[in-house]
Amino acid sequence: MSSATPTAPPDPPADATPEEIEADIEASRERLASTVDALTTKLDVKAQAKQKARETSERVRAGAQQAYQQGYERARGISPAVLGAAAGGVVGLIVLLVVLTRRFSHRS
Repeated sequence: MSSATPTAPPDPPADATPEEIEADIEASRERLASTVDALTTKLDVKAQAKQKARETSERVRAGAQQAYQQGYERARGISPAVLGAAAGGVVGLIVLLVVLTRRFSHRS
């Protein structure tokens, strides 16, 4: 947080017209409203937490989408022969486990 305070604009000249004075007052009101809004936003911890959660959620969602896309692209690059061999290996392993389980269960 900055400790420097912004400098106020100069007061209207002594020979200013009522319209110039009103315009200066309106400009001062707008600056004050802007400052109050900025302070309100800065001090609203709940809104800051929600914003941070939104940003984090968006970042995680984007990362998950990217990881999914990369996995999809890799899977598309695997040849059918490799997929068939892997599936055959899994089926063979399951058959082996079933046969061994039946053999050991008949011995008991």
